[in-house]
Amino acid sequence: MRSIVVVQLDQRRPALVLTRSSKLHLLRWVTVAPITSTIRGIASEVQVGPRNGLDHDSVVSCDNITTIPADAVGETIGLLFDDQEAELAMAIGDAFDLRID
Repeated sequence: MRSIVVVQLDQRRPALVLTRSSKLHLLRWVTVAPITSTIRGIASEVQVGPRNGLDHDSVVSCDNITTIPADAVGETIGLLFDDQEAELAMAIGDAFDLRID
């Protein structure tokens, strides 16, 4: 499972932590994918919602992956579940135009 946390980007918003959790305590920077309620229905998005701890249906925007200081990561508000990992991998692949076979 991956944590959904609160971060300050363009505004205070939820984001999915992409950096592996086993190394977070060692790192000064953390890679996250912002979560937005603007759903475009494209392959680089992963649907999330109340099941994941959010108030409403949203998407993880893999087109907007960014790296932020570790101390900018706020409280955990939800989780991306293991059964959503394959969709996340495909969405990241689409966002970066990677071939996943």
